[in-house]
Amino acid sequence: MTPDEAKETLTNIIRESAELLDTGGWKESSAPGVQTCDNGNGIKWNYLYSAMPGDVEPLADAEKIAAHWESLGMTVRINTDHAPVVFATGGPLQGLSFSTGPGLYGIGGTSACVPGNADQIRDEEYVG
Repeated sequence: MTPDEAKETLTNIIRESAELLDTGGWKESSAPGVQTCDNGNGIKWNYLYSAMPGDVEPLADAEKIAAHWESLGMTVRINTDHAPVVFATGGPLQGLSFSTGPGLYGIGGTSACVPGNADQIRDEEYVG
């Protein structure tokens, strides 16, 4: 997988997950960020998408997201100690999380580590 494919996989899965919920107004908290991994021999992307949830059922939404991520081959758990949070690892990504509050839904994650140079990508994306 190329760095561009890793970024696209991450952002697509997060946006597709958001579309499963009856919450509008999703937006990027920031553009996808790149960082090094594999002792500097690779790169991974991070990304956060958020929305004001309105009138929702947080646990039902968490269960919906968990089922979707399990269908992608990820290992999933839901923490209900406070507002429900879903955590997932494996499959096509390093990890994902879905937070249900308070007052803000957020889906964030990290792509798989792929070959690439983070400094070069930053130069191309942010300078060039």
